[in-house]
Amino acid sequence: MKVTFIYPDLTESSSGTGSYYSGIGFLSAVLREAGHTTSLLHVTQQIKLETFLERLQPHLPERGMKVFGFSVTSNMFPMAREWSRWIKDAYPDCFIIFGGLHPTLCPEETIALPGVDAICLGEGEGAMMELCDHLEKGDIREIKNLWVKQRGEVIKNGLRPLCNLDSLPFPDRDIFDYPNLYNELRGYATMMLSKGCPYNCTYCSSEALAQMYRGLGKRVRFRSVPKAIGELKRVKLDYPFIQGFAFDDDILPLNKRWFAQFAAAYAQEVGMPFICNIRPNLIDQETVALLKGAGCIEVRMGIESGNEEIRNQLMGRRLSNDQIVSAFRTCKEAGIRVNAFNMVGLPGEDVQQMLETVKLNDLVGSDSFGVSIFRPYAHTKLYRLSEEKGLITDKVVYDRDADTTLSVSARTRTQIIFIRRYFPILVRLYHLARHVPGKLGEKTLDAVLGAGLTARTIFPLGNGIFGFLRKNPLLDRWVRALRRRLSR
Repeated sequence: MKVTFIYPDLTESSSGTGSYYSGIGFLSAVLREAGHTTSLLHVTQQIKLETFLERLQPHLPERGMKVFGFSVTSNMFPMAREWSRWIKDAYPDCFIIFGGLHPTLCPEETIALPGVDAICLGEGEGAMMELCDHLEKGDIREIKNLWVKQRGEVIKNGLRPLCNLDSLPFPDRDIFDYPNLYNELRGYATMMLSKGCPYNCTYCSSEALAQMYRGLGKRVRFRSVPKAIGELKRVKLDYPFIQGFAFDDDILPLNKRWFAQFAAAYAQEVGMPFICNIRPNLIDQETVALLKGAGCIEVRMGIESGNEEIRNQLMGRRLSNDQIVSAFRTCKEAGIRVNAFNMVGLPGEDVQQMLETVKLNDLVGSDSFGVSIFRPYAHTKLYRLSEEKGLITDKVVYDRDADTTLSVSARTRTQIIFIRRYFPILVRLYHLARHVPGKLGEKTLDAVLGAGLTARTIFPLGNGIFGFLRKNPLLDRWVRALRRRLSR
């Protein structure tokens, strides 16, 4: 059996090259180990029908059933919906299955699509292997994790227990155009050594997934240290252009005992620089020493909002400003760079609250920034709140960093997009303003930006920010200094 995976991966952050996704890598590795054949159509830019079908052609099997597996996030669902229709129109007898986070959280919506024959809820490795083993015989009605359409009926099977990650083979990387992906072009291999997160942030699907899998296994699982090191060494050997690793795990140092063993083994057997994610409340001297000793050059931490009420009451982060400031300071004193994750456009958030996020990034000295625009995901607390406030729309936004999907005024939408787009420049402006005695610079900048972003006519997004600010003589000197710094 041959399976062609289709992965819509259109985000501004990947610059059109796309990113490695271990979910498809694991599925492909499991199927290949079982004797099946896999290929991938990785779409990283907008595509038209004729081009899509043309690119699909080389992936079709010479004989036998055509099987297409879509990996679908909520952002990419509208695109996958359209592409599945294109495929079904061109190949009516093919079999299409949707898997990923969106079908897992919204199964009824997904299975209702005319072109979809089955969906996979939750983890797909065991379900896909069983499907491929039985599909040509037609006996696929009772495969756990799958909802299947047969003879006008939808068979809704239950979930299988969560797997032991050590039972999985190393994920397949060659199914991608691996050397030309976003991180890999920069010499970093994208890695995933765990699954799951123990926290319940209100904007994230983690809690919904935990509820779904209650009683079926541990919410958070890590590969054993020997298995993890084995994969890293394999990647290092197979891809000589790799000079380091970017760990996409929600929190790599979550389990201190596991991470202490991993850090020691990594330093001794791998010895390459790496980047990983961590929460500010988990930063202490011991953890930072382990990170530094193992070769960590950068951590990514979520500030999310600079306003404590929004961060803790609305987003459920349970992190104080003092904790965030301390975590950044501890990392930077150890010589570890910090990339800050931030979010703007939350329900009810105003301009000054968004600017608080800018100011906290300046205060902690973020070395780089990730800034996304809030999007409500199904079955999260913030989705329900957005629904109650009448903010949910059917607006399609493929890149979550480009626009808001909420029902807001044109002015609010422009404010959100502006602050997200110019976030690094705004941080530098506040850094310059902060050095004016008596908080005069910060207050003036608050007033000027606040007035500009709430005026009847907001200044253009594409250009003009410097010209607008320079109209205020109090800011002219700071803008000139900022321009000099940015031109270096």
